Amino acid sequence: MRHESAVIVQRDAAKNRIAVILLGCVLLTSLWGCRTAEPILEPASSPHQITQYIALGDSISTDDYPGRDRGAVSLLYLNRDKEFPEFEQRDLLSLYSGTKLIFAASNGATTGTVLHAQLSSLPPSVPGLTLVTVTIGGNDLLRAIHRGRGSLDDETKIIVKNIERIVTILKSTYPSSLILLGTVYDPTDGIGDLFSPGQPLTEALTMLDQINTRIRTLAVLPRVQLVDIHEHFLGHGSHHADSTNPYYDADNPASWFTAKIEPNKRGASEVRRLFWDALESGLRALKGPVQSQ
Repeated sequence: MRHESAVIVQRDAAKNRIAVILLGCVLLTSLWGCRTAEPILEPASSPHQITQYIALGDSISTDDYPGRDRGAVSLLYLNRDKEFPEFEQRDLLSLYSGTKLIFAASNGATTGTVLHAQLSSLPPSVPGLTLVTVTIGGNDLLRAIHRGRGSLDDETKIIVKNIERIVTILKSTYPSSLILLGTVYDPTDGIGDLFSPGQPLTEALTMLDQINTRIRTLAVLPRVQLVDIHEHFLGHGSHHADSTNPYYDADNPASWFTAKIEPNKRGASEVRRLFWDALESGLRALKGPVQSQ
């Protein structure tokens, strides 16, 4: 009898715990609205479940210009459904609610910043899949042009070598990872007149092309996906309203930039769009199509 009584007490206690959990879920739903972020039902140790998201790079990734929680990384991690209804349920927390965000990207960062500051601050590898986004190279290019000394070809080689080292270190540090590697955009829509209207810097365009060419070749490595920000943003820079520009977008002749070289709110969302597309492609290659629940 004593044993049976103990079983009954344990069963009643379990029911009470379940009731408390359900009540908490109801209260949270009422506070946060009807949107829920349910993970794909995989164990935490699954090699295909994203358990941490590391964001590296410069202001293409950050909230500094689009606004708080409106940068590309922030939107990929958790969409703002009222502002971007197209991406409702299309963010990391809707895929895997336990994903941890490590936000290391910073305004003004260069490839040297990533190598010597951002990478050194990262956590170790964890069970599951580590997602990494990288947007870097633009500030290196600008600094090389401003310095105006030495060979721009030599500067380009240094930038490219640094990006190669970043990818190598990431792949070594996080053997189970998916790296989304971004190209560097051109805010002049192919003209190159960033500093003086009507005075294109052809050397800068050559550097940009060489850097992006190398990034595209790196993106064929296993577990590395290309995020072609450069191609996607052409026609939405300083010459977006020029119908004679070869990249003019008649369907959407809008600027995606603010302060000349930084993404505005729409620009940040477009970078997020590319991140999401690359994530879909990467996960499809690993385990099949992305599924939100």
